[in-house]
Amino acid sequence: MRHLARPLILAAALAVFGSTANANSLRFAESQDIASMDPHAARDDFALSLLCNVYEGLVRWNADLKLEPALAESWEVISDTEWKFNLRKDVKFHNGNPFTADDVIFSYHRAGDPGSPFAGLLEPIDEVVKVDDYTVIFKVNRKYALLLNDFAGWYIMDKEFQESIGAEKPLDLSSNAGGAMQTQANGTGPFKLVERSPDVKTVLAANPDWWDEKKHNIDEIVYTPITNNATRVAALLSGEVDFIRNAPPQDLERIEATPGMKVMRGPHLRTIFFGMDQQSDTLAGSGVEGNPLKSPLVRKAIAMAIDAEGIMTSIMRGNSNPVATQLAPQMPYYDAALDVRFPFDPEGAKALLAEAGYPDGFTLPVHCPQGSFINDEQICQATAGMLAKIGITVQLNMVPPVQYDTGLPGGEYAFYMLGWAGLPTIDPYNIFSATVHSPSGELGAWNPKGYSNPAVDALIIKIGEETDPAKRQEMISEVVKTQRDEVGKIMIHQQFLTWGMTDKVNAIVPGDEYTRFWYYTMN
Repeated sequence: MRHLARPLILAAALAVFGSTANANSLRFAESQDIASMDPHAARDDFALSLLCNVYEGLVRWNADLKLEPALAESWEVISDTEWKFNLRKDVKFHNGNPFTADDVIFSYHRAGDPGSPFAGLLEPIDEVVKVDDYTVIFKVNRKYALLLNDFAGWYIMDKEFQESIGAEKPLDLSSNAGGAMQTQANGTGPFKLVERSPDVKTVLAANPDWWDEKKHNIDEIVYTPITNNATRVAALLSGEVDFIRNAPPQDLERIEATPGMKVMRGPHLRTIFFGMDQQSDTLAGSGVEGNPLKSPLVRKAIAMAIDAEGIMTSIMRGNSNPVATQLAPQMPYYDAALDVRFPFDPEGAKALLAEAGYPDGFTLPVHCPQGSFINDEQICQATAGMLAKIGITVQLNMVPPVQYDTGLPGGEYAFYMLGWAGLPTIDPYNIFSATVHSPSGELGAWNPKGYSNPAVDALIIKIGEETDPAKRQEMISEVVKTQRDEVGKIMIHQQFLTWGMTDKVNAIVPGDEYTRFWYYTMN
């Protein structure tokens, strides 16, 4: 039966495509569906990379990851705590409603709702004041250097439409409840939603009334989630799908060897690492007293036991870059001098465990996402084998992405895999404030019970305020070095992007992995 399952799954998946494909239809597949059409419900990079085609922010990242105007034509800094934005006129939502300042203010309150994961992104803002229909002033609670960066990931919604469907607040994904935003959307972007069946198919059509100059020639985007890697690759090679992101490393040669197919590669801003509970006095299920993860010696031993070069070779097939810090080489303010990993040394790791008081090791509960990152399951399995060689018995738990994205920040996991690309801000402050700062309000939301250093916390706040590049570099390097030396995270690697597609697709592969389809063309 196992051999029959794959053709049956493939047949079912491909049946979704046939009825909607046309000469200008881009058929796109990925390993997971987006949780909803609500751009304020989850800070999930894949969901936002698809929704950026439907919704827009006041500013946006272009093809070269440079900030440029979007729904705001221009802006000016009035003072350290006031920014004025001049909104673009004659912009319409997909249902024909005009875009105005009221929509900006509504979207600020909606995304800043305590139940929204975007509340932290908008935390520096105290108030949005309407000057007129096309002018707003943002009042911030402190000097803040990255307002524009943050705004690139905050999408504007239609106040009138959201109220009409009873969706004034973000959809709560943790309850798995339904809601209008599962299947409805009304943005200003280059593509509009025309059909959605969750976990089956999402269809976008070109917006003929888009305010910007049209550079693409795509009439329709048909997105279908195909969970199984082999099935998804088979769909591409058979010509039933035009484009897949994150083609499995083991299939890249086969894709490139197939006539009419190609692989586009690029370095990802995302680094993959393990975070851990360094605050609890005990580690449940460890079989030892206390919490071994509180010891820097134990954390260093774990780091030295993981063969990142071996993972790069055997699992990633060369499509990764072992790193020592959370800043990828393409990230602003990357400091190459600090990107020096601890040596892979299992015997040295054993000695460190003994020095820390755990000569016989311990049991470590490990949680990993199942499909959030490239080969995440295989990497976690390999890590379990490596840690076993130094006496640490791993209890591995694989968790679906939606559940994982609530369980991790909820502090449910003692040792966990996480990947962070600094999105949508594309600045080290985003990485530090979310995953390095001690949990405090909206800061450190993805560092539950994790690394904590008051001096580092203070530097992170200053980094968010400082505008001078030289001063920012000095502080950023200090945070990176301190956390690296104290083994705040167990670093693995930087992902590479490997997108498979037919020759008829002309795409861009930006480091943030967003599918900005308004730059795509089809031959």
